[in-house]
Amino acid sequence: AQYPKANVRLEYLHPNRVYEAVENDEADLGLVSYPRSSRTLEAEIWRQEPMVLVAAPDHSLSKKTSVALEALAGEPVVAFESGLIIRREIDRVLQLRNIEVRVAMEFDNIETIKRAIEIGAGVSLLPEPTVLREVEAGTLAKVPLETNELVRPLGIIHRRGKQLSTTARRFVELLKSRGAEDNAAEAKQRRKG
Repeated sequence: AQYPKANVRLEYLHPNRVYEAVENDEADLGLVSYPRSSRTLEAEIWRQEPMVLVAAPDHSLSKKTSVALEALAGEPVVAFESGLIIRREIDRVLQLRNIEVRVAMEFDNIETIKRAIEIGAGVSLLPEPTVLREVEAGTLAKVPLETNELVRPLGIIHRRGKQLSTTARRFVELLKSRGAEDNAAEAKQRRKG
């Protein structure tokens, strides 16, 4: 709305494909979790998203005010595919606590994980901002974790040494200002309890 003549095309891709698209100049920018710089790409953190337990509204864990990671033991879990960084990070934290989960399904994207949770396939650990719409609609329930060990960093990647277009620069500025606003609002909400 601020820049009506700007042309922005948005695509959802596997994280590896996002890196390839930016590296091969098929995209000016990429938004990825757990961003990493390379010889040809520069990455910067955009925002930090706390992970929450997500369950169907009628699931017994959805009634709790907070939940320990240990509550996942024995529960069917709808997980990220094992090759994704977010899955490796979740597995690392669970392994540190000696928590074994029963993976019922694996997917490479959050939208499919949410649909599987809605039909009762299991529970999952997802970034809180990604489920707010479904929680508000009553199709999913989110429960804060009793630990703050699981946080998903989201970042912006672009080609190193490449001058961004005016539109791309403005888009990054908009993302950063919105990310700062969202982080402040989420911190305020957590302080309220």
